[in-house]
Amino acid sequence: MPIQHNNETQELLNLIGEDAFTRLCTVFGGTRLHVSSSERSHKRLNIIVGAENAEKMIFHFDGVALTLPMLSSLEIKKRHQAIIEDAKKGVSQRDIAMKYDLTDRQVRRIISDS
Repeated sequence: MPIQHNNETQELLNLIGEDAFTRLCTVFGGTRLHVSSSERSHKRLNIIVGAENAEKMIFHFDGVALTLPMLSSLEIKKRHQAIIEDAKKGVSQRDIAMKYDLTDRQVRRIISDS
């Protein structure tokens, strides 16, 4: 089961890939990023995601303010997804709790919320 994002965020992730998306979230996570064809926006995006991805972003999102998730929330979602996958593979909740340094109760909640 993939991590769920809002439509714009998922579209951006699909467009530029996980590495570039993570770099964007490292810099702008928890804020709104205004994408435009201005020279300033272009330079900033070039530095963060590279020229090719900057061009893609400007083409698809020119004039749009994207809300980017905080990197910590992305990491938590990834961890939760890994926990759910481990549970599907039959790993015990106790072993999962030890692996991710969580309590059994936290693991049960993550699995039941999925």
